[in-house]
Amino acid sequence: MIDILILRNDVLLILESLLGTYTFPDRSTSPAIACLPDPEKGWNYPENGTKTSGLEVVIKRPYPDVEANIGGDRTFTNTWEIHLKQWDTNASLVDVINKLSAELPAQYFIERVSPMPASDKLLTVEQCKLFITDWALTSP
Repeated sequence: MIDILILRNDVLLILESLLGTYTFPDRSTSPAIACLPDPEKGWNYPENGTKTSGLEVVIKRPYPDVEANIGGDRTFTNTWEIHLKQWDTNASLVDVINKLSAELPAQYFIERVSPMPASDKLLTVEQCKLFITDWALTSP
């Protein structure tokens, strides 16, 4: 089973040189990587008024999917979503996706990559989501 903080750390190590910056309302900064919900801060991370530059990575904790099987069994799976947002007009997510695909440890199975259109509302240049399958468990 994937631990959100270990996944965050693995992504941070791989993308450290490519990550943008969060600038918080108090002018402090941190790498632009967030977990939702963050175990320490809940769903309000990053807080309102935070400015983002460069590449932003948001890892969303999944809700389990339940699928009914023949015979009454159920399969429980978790699919983690890693949302990549590029705020820099001179950079591309293609290199980011390739780097994550090549360097994420083997326990993370990238199920699919879903490109999304740029957002005029958010002012992002590029966006995409990576979906990582966590586990499957069948129970009666």
